Amino acid sequence: MSILRAITKLISFLVATLFFYSLIMLCLVGSVLGINYEKLRGYLLRAWGKVCCWIIGAKVEINNKVPDPPFLLVSNHLSYIDIFVLFSQLRCLFVAKSDVKTWPLIGFLIRTCGILFIDRQRKRDVTRVNKLISKNINDNQGIILFPEGTTSPGYEILPFRTSLLEYPASEKFPVSTVALSYRTRPDQVPAFNAICWWDDTPFFVHFFNLLKLKSFTAVLNFGPERIMDQDRKQLAERLQGDIESHFDPVITEEEFHDKNLEFTPIAFP
Repeated sequence: MSILRAITKLISFLVATLFFYSLIMLCLVGSVLGINYEKLRGYLLRAWGKVCCWIIGAKVEINNKVPDPPFLLVSNHLSYIDIFVLFSQLRCLFVAKSDVKTWPLIGFLIRTCGILFIDRQRKRDVTRVNKLISKNINDNQGIILFPEGTTSPGYEILPFRTSLLEYPASEKFPVSTVALSYRTRPDQVPAFNAICWWDDTPFFVHFFNLLKLKSFTAVLNFGPERIMDQDRKQLAERLQGDIESHFDPVITEEEFHDKNLEFTPIAFP
């Protein structure tokens, strides 16, 4: 039964994704006639996120006010599902690691929809991406960063990397926060395993197993206040502290280690 559910969801997901992608590409073509491509793309990506969440069985629980464009939002990072959940609530673009380009289908689609990519192995790429961030924050859309730089099992917030906070620090631009978490029903595979993507499981295998779930809950705890600091390292500390204060752990660290599991975050230069 669960395999049939996963296949049905996968087909529905692909059909919905190709439908919204076609609309976005039509808007891109229409931009030569004066259509506001950024604004329409934002609405279509949000609709795509809502439909995808419905298809995969994600119920989104929101606490506090969702920011409107223009905004810069930082979030913790647990899974590729984060993208659909955040798209469903915000008109936004993401800064994603360059590895995402290699994800089957999704990588191609989001690459052609304006998502910003950073190669974290190349220090010089930071300057380029900071310029793109400043260029793309406007009344039509906001930008979302994942300063942890990688996903995790969700028992803690990983140390924030400061490089992409140069723009808000230098321009005194206030930053919004959201603490993202997941939970599944007691009779289902735990969320740290079924939804968080932190080990060596191949993308498609993990995604197909996730689709076997009947439903799950995504919790978005938005920070009530925006944070501003001219020192990007201090800004990073304040943002991390704010997210930690609103974060509902997916699993406790004790439970994680009691299962004899190990997690080593990716080391960046």
